[in-house]
Amino acid sequence: MNLEILINDTNQKNRINKEKILNLYRTFEQQRGIKYHNWAYEITFGFLVAEYVLKLKEVSVEDNIDTVLLLARRLLEVFIITKYVVANNLFQKMADYCAHDRYEYLEGGKARGKADEKLFPELAGLDDMIAEYQKQEDELREQHRSFGQKMPPMRKMAEEIGYLEEYNYFYKFASKLLHFCPFTLNGDTDFNKPLDKVVFLCRAAKYIEKIRGELEIIHQRVPNLS
Repeated sequence: MNLEILINDTNQKNRINKEKILNLYRTFEQQRGIKYHNWAYEITFGFLVAEYVLKLKEVSVEDNIDTVLLLARRLLEVFIITKYVVANNLFQKMADYCAHDRYEYLEGGKARGKADEKLFPELAGLDDMIAEYQKQEDELREQHRSFGQKMPPMRKMAEEIGYLEEYNYFYKFASKLLHFCPFTLNGDTDFNKPLDKVVFLCRAAKYIEKIRGELEIIHQRVPNLS
């Protein structure tokens, strides 16, 4: 297929699927009330996934390869997690996963104090962020007696939903391009041509299509009470 035709076709598919995700987002938003209390976890999960996808910055072949790869990687992770949750009916469990991740985020934020002492003493005293993170962590502890288990590793989820090959390709190949590592020092890989970007823009579009499909499954599980 001609490269320009492929780009236009991919952009069109993106527009169609994002419009459908936007419609699902609006539906989930309308259902977030007492009337749909029995399906609150499903609705909230669908709403937040749709919101995240819709907020991602538009990327094109004009952007650099890092920007394209980062978008595709994020969407692959959204797809893997969403499909895993839907397939295993883990909507309620996601609340525990979220609490666990927030705890790790706050612990990371609190570590900045020691890190600044070592590398950035000029930042000391600019804010009282450690106290704020501790306050948020205390509030989190009041809501959750324990932070439960962490969500399974991305590889395990990908394998369970039947997308291990895609995971292996993306993480073993693309990660070498995204992160500084010994491979970076080879200096023999020019991976910034339009075709290289289109390969991952096509993947990003396919992930969006797959995410839309999972959101539709969630929507179909919630009865129409209007």
